[in-house]
Amino acid sequence: MTPSTIHTLKGKRYQWINAVKTSGEELQYLEKAYNLHPLDLKDCLPPIQRPKVVPRLDRKYIFAIFVFPLFNQKTREIEQQEIDFFIFKNKVITVHENSFMDLKNFFQLLELKPDHRDDLMADPTRFISQLLDELFDACFPMIFHISNDIDTLHTKVLHGRTKETVYEILRLKNNVVTFRKAMQPHRDLLRRLINLLPHYMKVSDDSLHTYDRLIDHTKEIWDHLETYNSAIDAVQDTHSTLLSLRLNDIMKTLTIFSIILLGLTLFSNLFIIPAYSTPLIGKLYDFWAILGLMMLGTLVVIGIFKKKKWL
Repeated sequence: MTPSTIHTLKGKRYQWINAVKTSGEELQYLEKAYNLHPLDLKDCLPPIQRPKVVPRLDRKYIFAIFVFPLFNQKTREIEQQEIDFFIFKNKVITVHENSFMDLKNFFQLLELKPDHRDDLMADPTRFISQLLDELFDACFPMIFHISNDIDTLHTKVLHGRTKETVYEILRLKNNVVTFRKAMQPHRDLLRRLINLLPHYMKVSDDSLHTYDRLIDHTKEIWDHLETYNSAIDAVQDTHSTLLSLRLNDIMKTLTIFSIILLGLTLFSNLFIIPAYSTPLIGKLYDFWAILGLMMLGTLVVIGIFKKKKWL
């Protein structure tokens, strides 16, 4: 009996088996029903595996692992999610944890529009490229989101919101690193897939051109990530520079007040020396006279510091 988490779409020439859970029940069914290699099924289980494309000539399919970034709205962090492909001459099996919303919407669209499904599945090579295209297209909203976050972060840095920006800088840097890690192998994976597909199914030149567009997508995404990585580094440098300037100002102010307090302490200690000739002591208004001298000395020191532009 087919598990409820495995859904099938059938076209006239091709079919898509979509397994939206990677538990033992689903994988055991796929192994028995489609003669899949046990090592490939093991790679479908968590944790996330290394991206790769492996030909299985004895079982007449290509096994491919792709890793794509996904945005977690609760934590506002980008995570990695794996999707596995078993590409046969007459079908493709996808195995994942149902986290790819664009892929889910694409499956529902094909369910509702059988004519579009039959047209798309008439060319298996083009259909597989369309599946990958849906996953690559889902990366661009995250790219634009990172761009907006960098602009917002830059504004916060210039307005001096240091407590908020430290976490934001670290979060954005981590997001870009995770994004880059997920996208880096894709160009080589696609090229290897292009070389292997003609050995498993009939491939036309037009359908292969769709893979060139996917490679262009990977290059475009990578170029954006390179730019954003440099932009975040620039924001971090700006934040560090402004923070250093603020710390220098604070240290300068504390040093100046320490000097003033040290001078006042020294001045007041002169009047507690038990000497017969200590001036002002015992005179009328002696306390106010000493206090006035201390205030005058403080004002003189502050005036000198301002003249030197130390304040």
